[in-house]
Amino acid sequence: MTDRQGLTSRRSLLATTGSLTALGIAGCVGDDNGDGGDDDDHDHGDDHDDDHDHDDDHDHDDDHDHDDDHDHDDDHDHDHGDVHDEIGIAEFEVLDRDHDEEVLVYIHGDHWHGDPLEVPHGDNLSLGAFVEDEDGDEVELGDDGYELYAEAADGVSVDGHGDHVHVHGEEEGFTEITFQLLDDGDVAYESPELEVAVDDHDDHDHGHDHGEVEELKILDRAEDPHEQVAEFHDDHWDGELPHVHVDDNVSLGAEFYDDHGDEIPIGSSEEYELGVRVADDAEEGVVEIDENDDFHGDHVHIHGVEEGETEVVFMLWHDDHADWESDPIAIEVEDH
Repeated sequence: MTDRQGLTSRRSLLATTGSLTALGIAGCVGDDNGDGGDDDDHDHGDDHDDDHDHDDDHDHDDDHDHDDDHDHDDDHDHDHGDVHDEIGIAEFEVLDRDHDEEVLVYIHGDHWHGDPLEVPHGDNLSLGAFVEDEDGDEVELGDDGYELYAEAADGVSVDGHGDHVHVHGEEEGFTEITFQLLDDGDVAYESPELEVAVDDHDDHDHGHDHGEVEELKILDRAEDPHEQVAEFHDDHWDGELPHVHVDDNVSLGAEFYDDHGDEIPIGSSEEYELGVRVADDAEEGVVEIDENDDFHGDHVHIHGVEEGETEVVFMLWHDDHADWESDPIAIEVEDH
């Protein structure tokens, strides 16, 4: 669907049934013909009074909470972080269709991971979704399933296209959107609000935040092929680092994996690099690491200074800072 300007009035129909119930209680729907009110919700009340002599009550009903509230009831557009779910959604991933359907943000339960969603100012993101229900089955989107859409606050606008949406960054700053799955125009699922950052980066990478590292593998580059010597997973280390000789160094590579099991690219030409430092409160003077000389994109060098043992921390390095750090791991320096 390319034009969603009418979505607000359609979504307000979700409130119509509740309002008609209140009218019935007040006696304004009338006699035993109230079934017509339930069957014709999608007619916005125009046909509810065919059996009554007071049709104009529904056009100008000042005594029943002003029916025109149904056209402007913003209270029903957002659940203030709650999930509206008539389907039973267990997993909802937002995909970047311009970058091999990379997962940008995802929701599990009632909260988002990986936010904010970054949208380029003056440009747009083409977003799809992978949705899974509580039985582990994929929820179909597009012509054969639900329609994907999103409602946006000021700063962004949204175009719906059935199985994907375009989110346009119009004003720099932070705002919110909520993703929806529509069934014949009715909202069957609505996510919690997702924070959106509209920025003006020329090198925008559409959701580069891979800060949720699930697994780190350390490779000894002295071996051919490179040999895995240590692994950080579930907040603990397995394995050990190779020993370093005094006045020598070890060359260590790494593989980072996010919490979806996808490898995070590292390298001199990538957004992230491998970094390492001596751990806080660890023995100093045992090894030497120079950020400018020993960080080489996909590997690092650790130099042995004097015999002994200390601890180091590996980092997912981004520009001039660490986006993620491991727990400390021991490294031993021995004399020749």
